[in-house]
Order: sequence, then C-alpha cells, then structure tokens
Amino acid sequence: MTRLLILWLLSEQPLHGYRIKRILEDDAYAFWFELEFTSIYSALRTLVKLEYVVETGLEQEGARPERMGYRITRAGREHLRELIRKAWRATPLLGDPFPMAIAGVAELPEADIAALKAERIALLEARLADCKRLRAASLDAAMVDRGIAMISAELRWMKSWRGVE
Repeated sequence: MTRLLILWLLSEQPLHGYRIKRILEDDAYAFWFELEFTSIYSALRTLVKLEYVVETGLEQEGARPERMGYRITRAGREHLRELIRKAWRATPLLGDPFPMAIAGVAELPEADIAALKAERIALLEARLADCKRLRAASLDAAMVDRGIAMISAELRWMKSWRGVE
C-alpha cells in the first residue's frame, strides 16, 4: 500500500518525503489508508534502489531543513500500473480480525456479545457519517461510494445478526 500511494503521489508531481507525509496525513488520505509514516522513507529508499524513483536533489524552503526531492521514472509508472492492477484483483477482508471474533463468539458471555454488537454498530454508524462528511474532499467519488456501500452492508448485517437491535 505504501509503495502504491507514494508512486501515485509522485505520478502527479515531484515531492520530498516530508511533503508526502504531510499529504498522507490529510483527512482525504488518512481516513482511507492506514500508514506508518516511518515507512515512507523506507519505501522511498527501496523505490530509488529499484529505479522506480530518482532523487531530484536537495530542496530548501526558507529556513526549513534541506529535503531530498523525488520523481517517478518510466519504470516507476509501469510499476504503479502493475500495483493498481494488483489492487483491482485483491480480495477484501484479508487480515481483518472481525471474522475470527464472530467465530469465537461462543467464548463470550451473552451480555458481552450484546454490548460489543452495540459498540460495533455505533462505530460503523460513525464511520459511515465520516465517509459522507469527507465525500467532498475525497480522492474519487467512486472510492467513497464503495466505502459507503460496504459499511452500509456490514451495518445492515450487524443489526440483523442474532436478532434486530
């Protein structure tokens, strides 16, 4: 995910690592993509080593520290296309712990299950509201629509699971 995001940003314009970090901290990105910011510089080093990105030289804005700029290469653009194709083929829910929580429901008392279900419903409703709130600042309306559809579907399922709340 980190490589895909960095290459995608660099496909728009050359940037330095700190600027990439600042962009990815924005709600339009941070809401959708969980990212360890320390991984940005590691990914940039790897992308340079693989020749998907080149260093454009040190940049300095005012009294700020010097920062290395980066630009995507032709090979990097092709790799970006490969990563986008791979993302299209990826199936959701890999690594999601919730299916295991459902499978392990027998380990919990009924009172815990009811409380956890209500908590999850509240979290899903808040996430849905955030999606709708961030729609105007989103990268792409289709991305938001998909998120809304998926959250809405889980919310409907969650409300009907083990009886309607």
